[in-house]
Amino acid sequence: AFVSTVPRHIPSEDFTQAILREFALQKEHYAPRQLLTIYFGGGTPTMLPDTCLDRILSAFFKEYGQPPEVTLEANPEHVTRQRAEAWKSIGISRISLGIQAFDDDLLQLLGRRHSAYQAQESIEILRNAGFNDLSIDLIYGAHCEGDSKQQSLLRWQNALKIVKNLQPEHLSCYELSLEDHTPLWTLSKRGTQILCDESTILTMMRMIPDATQMQRYEISNYSRNNYYSSHNLSCWAGLPYLGLGPGAHSLQISNNTISRWANTAHVQQWMTALNHENHLPEPQFREMLSPRSHLAERLICAARSLLPWDPAQIASQVCADVTPYLPGIRNAQNHGLISPVPEIPGCFRTTAQGIELNNRLDEMIFDGFDA
Repeated sequence: AFVSTVPRHIPSEDFTQAILREFALQKEHYAPRQLLTIYFGGGTPTMLPDTCLDRILSAFFKEYGQPPEVTLEANPEHVTRQRAEAWKSIGISRISLGIQAFDDDLLQLLGRRHSAYQAQESIEILRNAGFNDLSIDLIYGAHCEGDSKQQSLLRWQNALKIVKNLQPEHLSCYELSLEDHTPLWTLSKRGTQILCDESTILTMMRMIPDATQMQRYEISNYSRNNYYSSHNLSCWAGLPYLGLGPGAHSLQISNNTISRWANTAHVQQWMTALNHENHLPEPQFREMLSPRSHLAERLICAARSLLPWDPAQIASQVCADVTPYLPGIRNAQNHGLISPVPEIPGCFRTTAQGIELNNRLDEMIFDGFDA
């Protein structure tokens, strides 16, 4: 359900110029003291030529210096030796590979353009180019026509074995969801079974840590040797972020005013406003967040994590009162969804059951919430 378009309709030079222009205009309103991360994502940024990626990165580096984590999302079919070396040379430090499956039947079902062989080959290419921080995206819960429950589990088990052998630093595993009016949603509406049953999906989720020997640190994220995604951690911690490009989201905090907006998803309108009318395009939506709303979101993100979190400390950071949430937090503790961290007074950690029943955890904490 990402913003998508046909690449030939979007000249790379015009798109790059619009990104640079948007950055220049936003700098007047958004001036962070430092840049912690850069993330090229939200679709297929590698459709842009490497020279364009270089120009964009150079503009960021010139303004703020080079941050320690610069991530590029890539699909396996776009990874070549020449491109991998180019990405490394222009300052990309981390690659997030949209592999989704190591199984050709599942890849075909999901509409991916690469093969299982290309998926593994792309990792070898990136390693040879000097990347020592690789992340893999996988999707679980997809059902191939004719498969039994056991066959679905076997496909997933094989994928996890491959992950263990490849030794990526980071792994994101997402349960397949059917977004309205997407191709898989349409097939499902016509009677094709696309999703595994819930018990199979739960079994798949439980298999991941042991099968990959990776540490789970968030509901969908796993790492090896503490290679967490700094970009994700920063967003979950409520730090401000600036999104550039069609459909990109931003969060700005200034003088206790918290605002969030999303760019228009219409690519041509976005480019025309920036390249020909010399102004920022009208956002698709803009909203102001109260400190209490921001606290609610911060607690939601904290409860999705297996890292320790301190409700009072989070409330203090956003200048909000944590008192309304304390009964719900106690209720969640009584139900075994969160537990105190003995060595860190005031901190909680979400339990394995709290991860599996995370929506229920949210309901308990935010029962009666009114922004």
